[in-house]
Amino acid sequence: MRKSKTLKNNQRIYIENDQGLEIFTIPNFLTDEECDYLCNHIEHHNTRSTVAGPGSEKSVYNEGRTSSTSTIPDNDSKFQTINNKIYDELGISSEYSEPTQGQIYLEGQYFNYHNDYFEGDSYTNHCLSSGQRTWTFMLYLNNVEEGGETEFPHLKQKISPTKGTAVVWKNSDGTGSENPASHHSGLAIVKGKKIIITKWFREKVYNSIEDERLATEYHNKNKKNNFRTPSELPKLSPLGFKVVKVPENTWRLIQESYQLLQSVKTKEDWNGITDFIHDKDGNAPVEILNMDHCFRIKEIIQEELKQLHEEFAKQPIEPVCIYGIRSYMRGAILENHTDRPETHHVSSIVVVDKQVDTDWSLDFQDHDGEWHKIYAEPGDMILYESAICKHGRPDSFEGEFYRNMFIHYKLSDYTYIGQ
Repeated sequence: MRKSKTLKNNQRIYIENDQGLEIFTIPNFLTDEECDYLCNHIEHHNTRSTVAGPGSEKSVYNEGRTSSTSTIPDNDSKFQTINNKIYDELGISSEYSEPTQGQIYLEGQYFNYHNDYFEGDSYTNHCLSSGQRTWTFMLYLNNVEEGGETEFPHLKQKISPTKGTAVVWKNSDGTGSENPASHHSGLAIVKGKKIIITKWFREKVYNSIEDERLATEYHNKNKKNNFRTPSELPKLSPLGFKVVKVPENTWRLIQESYQLLQSVKTKEDWNGITDFIHDKDGNAPVEILNMDHCFRIKEIIQEELKQLHEEFAKQPIEPVCIYGIRSYMRGAILENHTDRPETHHVSSIVVVDKQVDTDWSLDFQDHDGEWHKIYAEPGDMILYESAICKHGRPDSFEGEFYRNMFIHYKLSDYTYIGQ
């Protein structure tokens, strides 16, 4: 097996790998003046970033992406010059390009491991006319004091942000040739901030209006049970919850993951967290052990537990996510809430570890409006109907830590279309 190394060819520095991924960097692709001009626009014109959504949802907010996004206007002459440099470098016509996006990451913000190419519902929603994403052209616009690397785990490569440097990789030659080695993450900013622009190219002429029209046509033809509010979802069990033991093999895998993730535990911080998790002083006493650090193990856990969730639901389901292992600390309160109606229909809370002075209950409202206090031990799994039953931990936590993993599935035959 060849070791990853860099080979310099003119301005491009290629990252050689045995995964078949074409990837290179270009130092000093933009001047300091061009970078500063873009930074100024992005810092003054941005909104919370989204990701591709499930079902017929084109985009949704997701805790896995905490940056802010800015669309770069094409009618600005300086932006046009920068775009033209990108087109010339790749030798691709502007017709195949999506609009340029800017992103800004502040301290603690990140973009979890993901692919730039589209799959499943997101392919249907974004690609029926324009086709798959082929190239990604990303540009660092500033130097970051600490953190913020772009990591390609399959290549065992981390690229540190350097002002003016481009990072370019080929996701696919088109539909059906997607390269999973392009899986990557924007790691959390430890100190400072990171500002970038990203441009994606398609296999066909980019036409977002036609993509949307064909997606709507597809969903109308194939819709099963569209719903606008959680109350339209079916009730799947008598009470809405059930406590079971995690299967022995899966529990062993969860414990192994837990031990591995101890060293990467970080403060959980996202927009609006203190409305959801807080203490009496308004702080969020909570940390996260992010399962994206061992994403293949995460996938195996979700695959192994699917049958248990499906037996509980008595409906076909699809995996959505394992959020990670959340570690509540002394004084934490989790407000009563329901989960995302788009995707979180059948879920479970796996108690991983706890060190308590007084045991801490999950308060749960059943289908008849009655409230239950559910207590669980490490190795227990609380199956619950997360989008339609209120639940929380409104009593202040007394102890050193309480750690549990959240696993979510959606009902295959139900699509959220909003109000």
